[in-house]
Amino acid sequence: MKKQISIALALLLMFSNIGMAKSTHLCMGSEMLAEFGIAIKHLDCGMGNSHKQESGYSEQSLDPIECCQNQFELVQNDKDQNLKVVKIDAAQLVFLAAFTQAFIFNIAVISDDRQAQPYLIPPTIEKDFNVLFQSFLI
Repeated sequence: MKKQISIALALLLMFSNIGMAKSTHLCMGSEMLAEFGIAIKHLDCGMGNSHKQESGYSEQSLDPIECCQNQFELVQNDKDQNLKVVKIDAAQLVFLAAFTQAFIFNIAVISDDRQAQPYLIPPTIEKDFNVLFQSFLI
């Protein structure tokens, strides 16, 4: 169990230091596609493959290369990971152990293993011994 936890924490630390890239494809000024990944991706909306489309006027032409563009945003963690060792004294260790035991694991400190005792009727007295040892004045 300890090995699995240490491997998971090591992988978490390793993947937290890897940078991410957000690739965004803008077409006519509006965002068409966006993808996250480890490396930069060149996205395409499909208009880049077509040739220039000419309208009725020859001076107005729509160039798909000019209307489509890709933007890239790189996010990297540049902070150094400084692992600090926390010193715990005896009082804090006792508190942590009691807190963990009582609230997290919900373990009762005192176990109630007593069994129910049946009610036994006391035996009847055959002679009244109190009367035998008393002295009476007549």
